Amino acid sequence: MNPTIRVPAALRFVASLGLLLILGACSGSSLDQAKLQPRVTRLVEKPKESVAGETLLQRDAVIAFYQARKFKPAWDLGPGAASIREAIAGIGQDGLDPDEYHLARIDSLLARRKEQRTDERDAELEILFSDAVAGMIDHARYGRVLPASLDKHWNVDPRKDAPPIAAALARVAESVSPAAGLEKEKLDHFIYAGLRGELDLLSKVAQHGGWAAIPVGKALVPGTRDPRIALVRARLAATGELPQGTATVDDSVGYDSDLAAAVKGFQTRHRLIDDGRLDAGTLAAMNVSVEDRIDQVKVNLERSRWVLPGLTADFVLVNLPAFKAYLIRDGKSVWESRTQIGKEARQTPIFRADMKQVIFNPTWTVPPTILAEDVLGGIARGEDMLAKKNLKVYDGDGNLVDPKSVDWKNATAGNFPYTLRQDAGLDNALGRVKFMLPNSYNIYLHDTPSRELFASEERTFSSGCIRLEDPIGFAKQLLSDQGYDDAKVNEVIATGETKAVDLTTPLPVLIVYWTVSVGASGEVRYGPDVYDRDGMILAALSARRGLVAAAAPAR
Repeated sequence: MNPTIRVPAALRFVASLGLLLILGACSGSSLDQAKLQPRVTRLVEKPKESVAGETLLQRDAVIAFYQARKFKPAWDLGPGAASIREAIAGIGQDGLDPDEYHLARIDSLLARRKEQRTDERDAELEILFSDAVAGMIDHARYGRVLPASLDKHWNVDPRKDAPPIAAALARVAESVSPAAGLEKEKLDHFIYAGLRGELDLLSKVAQHGGWAAIPVGKALVPGTRDPRIALVRARLAATGELPQGTATVDDSVGYDSDLAAAVKGFQTRHRLIDDGRLDAGTLAAMNVSVEDRIDQVKVNLERSRWVLPGLTADFVLVNLPAFKAYLIRDGKSVWESRTQIGKEARQTPIFRADMKQVIFNPTWTVPPTILAEDVLGGIARGEDMLAKKNLKVYDGDGNLVDPKSVDWKNATAGNFPYTLRQDAGLDNALGRVKFMLPNSYNIYLHDTPSRELFASEERTFSSGCIRLEDPIGFAKQLLSDQGYDDAKVNEVIATGETKAVDLTTPLPVLIVYWTVSVGASGEVRYGPDVYDRDGMILAALSARRGLVAAAAPAR
């Protein structure tokens, strides 16, 4: 990721003070309906026309806003403009770029007002204020980038059935403080709040120079002494894992118990084995620059805006880079499990679907990709794949077929007329239970006989489906209202017979890719970018006039 350029705090203060003096010198708004209406009408008549050289982000919402108020101006263009500018500058707290919301042009128009040139330019300033606020509301609620343009599997539209932006714009305009009014229009969710808090923390660390890189070398364990320990102390103190009171002796080279506890806390936050060893993996995570961590949080703030709007209090969350699945009830996590996800060549897609059914003792029908690449490919290489995977052959009517009657030599995925199925049992690829969420990707959650793989840190082992370490506990949680306790679940599994149980109420399942996540108690954790997806989102966020502005309808 590219380092983020930041203006020093002292310099920003001077710039802001200068602007406030300019605003104070300006007179109040001299704009009235008679002057504003013709300018808004031109926006209707000339849909591609810019305003003061700026392309509008929410043209239709701005037009609807002024039509509803009969073209009455909404903003104080004099001293009161400071609050609107504060709101634009403050959008950086959401990981968005204030310059995207006409800030430079607004500043130039405010400077013009000091010279009392307040004719048509006042109408343009008024409209740019409205468009900036409307654009920030839309982007801070639903994202600045259109996720479907980056991922063909994406099937969640946070803007679907969303309330009109013009109504939210009106609420901000009517508030005593536009900056405070805008805050009320942003996402109200603990995940979003946690990510904003982490961005604020890292931004403050960056303002103080970040942290120094720690040289690599042999692993360090509690009780050892090493010159690098001083740098480790400073690194952990910067982000709060090591309380400031224990880091007063910066030249200490001893690895004591306080530092060991801080290292373990850092490892937990970065989804590493929390053994307190300062090994290569832990040092690599510590040496990621504060600028890159800021970019990582920005990317995941954007991801959260794509999926959090309209989310109910009950849902299943599968976070792929965290290798974790969670069941959320009434906004609280009541169950979690480690997962195995798709390998690099068969990545688990990101999408949303409703879980509707639990199937005990499932059979496994070989899906097309595995049929083509693994089974038929293995047979072509001379392997006895039917015996290896305990597969039976069925025709289109469901009748058992003698494998010796099949022309395996010329079989391809395109001409293969049979279905390959594995009976239920302990060795079944789906284990003892699977969870159905109908979707076009043939992805579901399930048990697995490959339980030893859960001991790995990065668990990219499946062909795309999501394997659960605790599927029985999950089944009990989902079916508790139907009396499925330990005894009943064990009884059903012991029969060996396939049994499907419908959920009383379908449950939303959200499969996400968050390399920075927030737990139900507010803890922030970092994960690996296992599918290398952060970069394309960061690039899209960094592009001027992003995809949302170009392709999403204004409302």
